[in-house]
Amino acid sequence: MTSHRETEDVAKGNGSGAAVVGTRYEMTLELSTGEQDKILVDEERDLTDRVIDRHHQRVLLSNGGSVDFQQFPVDDDMVIKAESISGRRLIIAMVALEGEYSMIRPEDGAEFVFSPMQGHLFVHDGLSTTFKLPAGQNVQSLGLSLPTDVFKRYFDNLVPEALQPLFEPNTNDIQPVTFVVTSAMRDTLLKNLNIDAAPSLQQIKMEGIGLLYLALIEESLRTNSADQRIVLKNSDVDNAQRAYQLLQSNLREPPCLADLAEQLATTEKRLNQAFRELYSDTVFEVLRGIRLQTARDLLENTDMAIKEVAWEVGYNHSTNFSTAFNQKYGVSPAEYAKNARSTTLRLVKNG
Repeated sequence: MTSHRETEDVAKGNGSGAAVVGTRYEMTLELSTGEQDKILVDEERDLTDRVIDRHHQRVLLSNGGSVDFQQFPVDDDMVIKAESISGRRLIIAMVALEGEYSMIRPEDGAEFVFSPMQGHLFVHDGLSTTFKLPAGQNVQSLGLSLPTDVFKRYFDNLVPEALQPLFEPNTNDIQPVTFVVTSAMRDTLLKNLNIDAAPSLQQIKMEGIGLLYLALIEESLRTNSADQRIVLKNSDVDNAQRAYQLLQSNLREPPCLADLAEQLATTEKRLNQAFRELYSDTVFEVLRGIRLQTARDLLENTDMAIKEVAWEVGYNHSTNFSTAFNQKYGVSPAEYAKNARSTTLRLVKNG
């Protein structure tokens, strides 16, 4: 992920004699065990620090942006806190090509989930930002950071309508723009990232990936918009209902969008559109809703511990479950269970 606390400007030759101005940065990383470390990163280093084994590949673009690719195991719950001191406004496109993590938006505390099925574009304006990574997974994260003027130039100053909200003057009014990640998009990016290029070609390789990444996002948003004009057939509705049942019965290890589409002999695009028509959200967000609704039912009707409920509905750790539950229902699972179960007990006594 491209979260960073910029500490000083650095310059690097790009092979053509021109200097690329960028930054070094540090991230504060904390595990659930209490271990904490600050990771200093520059554009030339891969990292192995004492808390986790972590690969970071960063290339500074000649236009002032950067491309970041990170790979690391998450054995314990992890929190990464980042704070920029440069004051420079950036538009960041981020996706988890493997694994899942969430970002707490500093302006309003809203939580946004990054996964192999969806990514977000958001504005980073210097405020402290928190990323939460649940335990028991490997994470591969790709980020593209661009100054706002450079972002516009990438589109010849004709920014697609779906991205125009990112240019609102007041950061507090800017919500992240979500884009759907198809299996083809994910496979294309991973294939390019895994090219074994010579050191002298790493710069041009990552610059090409940055451009490809933005083009794929634009295509995803455009296709997503075009989906709204698709006329659903009865078979599309049937597939969405069957997919819903499959998700509902496999909360611990649900199939991804690509697997669902293949199993139902449809396309990811048609299935996602059917979900939006029937359930008013994407497949991924509907799955989160099912998990939390099921959790609420378990808290009301059983005496299961919070950790057991979290595991039952697909959360590897209760802290991540508690965050998601509180965001949706405005109360912690523990408090909700206490109130619901005390009410049930009173009803039993009165009966």
